[in-house]
Amino acid sequence: MSGHRDQLAAHVRRLGNHDLSELLLQLPTPCFAGLVEIALARPVLPAGLVLRYEPAAGVDSWAVVACAPRRQLGTLIRDLDPNGRVVYQAWTRAGQPVQLTGTSTWRRRGDATAALAWVTPASGARCLALAAYVRALPDSALHQLLGRLPRERFDQLVDAAYQPAGSAA
Repeated sequence: MSGHRDQLAAHVRRLGNHDLSELLLQLPTPCFAGLVEIALARPVLPAGLVLRYEPAAGVDSWAVVACAPRRQLGTLIRDLDPNGRVVYQAWTRAGQPVQLTGTSTWRRRGDATAALAWVTPASGARCLALAAYVRALPDSALHQLLGRLPRERFDQLVDAAYQPAGSAA
């Protein structure tokens, strides 16, 4: 049974980000909501999200741009906090300050960038983070999760996982 389990888990881990997201959306709503609550408990800048900084109007400010396709997420500004330490603030394209769990300044530019990407749906950060979380689950936990899929979808997934090598999916 563990050989089958490993093959199914390996198949799911090979799915592209979009396909894996579409699969997860087929979970029952409470199951999906619980998964999202755990996987997305804190902002991260996931692997696969390519960002770059471009000079913005003003001194010590940058436009944060997601690549492929190019889309501006917002702006970062370097400033000093009341203690004179360098901090970064993030602002959305709509001009709203980014604030996560009571924090609106970050000591590192990368952390401010992660917060900006996290609150900007167009970045895809949450989708990538959720996919990475699911791929990192142990086989047994992944199988428990997949077992919550509708029966027909689970059966399709199993069929695809056990396709003979070289046959069409």
